[in-house]
Amino acid sequence: MGLMRPLRSLARALLHSTGALHAVRFRHRKALRILMYHRFSPETKGLKEQCEYILRHYQPLSLKSAAKSLEGQEPLPENALTVTVDDGYHDFFRFAYPVFRDYRIPVTVFLVTDFVDQKLWLWWDQVEYLFRHTSETAAAIEWPTGLVRRFSLTSEDHRSQACQEVTNGLLSVENSQRLALMVSTAKLLNVRVPALPPPIWSALTWDEVKEMAAEGFEFGAHTKTHPILSRILDANTLREEVSGSKLRIEDELQQPVLHFCYPNGSLQDFNEETLNLVRQSDFWTAVTTELGMNLLYANPFLLRRLGVEPYGATPYFRELLAGVRVQ
Repeated sequence: MGLMRPLRSLARALLHSTGALHAVRFRHRKALRILMYHRFSPETKGLKEQCEYILRHYQPLSLKSAAKSLEGQEPLPENALTVTVDDGYHDFFRFAYPVFRDYRIPVTVFLVTDFVDQKLWLWWDQVEYLFRHTSETAAAIEWPTGLVRRFSLTSEDHRSQACQEVTNGLLSVENSQRLALMVSTAKLLNVRVPALPPPIWSALTWDEVKEMAAEGFEFGAHTKTHPILSRILDANTLREEVSGSKLRIEDELQQPVLHFCYPNGSLQDFNEETLNLVRQSDFWTAVTTELGMNLLYANPFLLRRLGVEPYGATPYFRELLAGVRVQ
């Protein structure tokens, strides 16, 4: 094991210094890369560096254009790349939107519509809020299976670990049970969750969405409340989450919403019923969080993406876009 890290460092140095990265990019030139961002900070130097790198080596296009190309309606440029942003946090408008606009890189933002409507705030942020603000020193949470998980909350690290474990656990329970568990956990931790999120977790406004749409930015549906769709047992609830979010955005923008994003997005987070509903709702595409690129005639409702953070054109970023880490 002692030799592995130096060997990996040497391999990376050779990859970037010998032209091998260009060869990998050339090998994947016929594929569409869909980048996936979530959050942004006031420090935009890294994002600008990424935009400059993208414009030097890739062909940015909108998700609408990419969908047409994947179906063979239009030619797909070599090294095509599309940018997507999930959830609809306000920090996109404040920090990232001006950058992407100035570099003229098309972006599709997937909105959780009840979040934008200020009817709720995103549930994992609520969980974090609970563990940040509790004065309890221990907690015992009972899961629907009957398992009781006990947590020490005596330090910031303990609270962070408990938060992560609870968040991960909530991904796998039935939707109504998840909602009930969040209520019971708030009572257990003796924390009142505000109706509106703190600024760090706030959503875009519809006025901001409309301003960006007028500049050519696309908006897609990401459900109404960001549940795990495969954990919804009621067909009407599932339909409202998928179709209802689409209709809400269309009502605000007065234009068709063509793209959908599965919450959490791994293959276990949606099922055939969800796929059929997305198809029937007149979406053109649906994106997952499965790692990969997309070739001509890829299933438009199972599009793969590359998860990135706005930290600059790092070696990892360059390798990911080229296809080094993609099978």
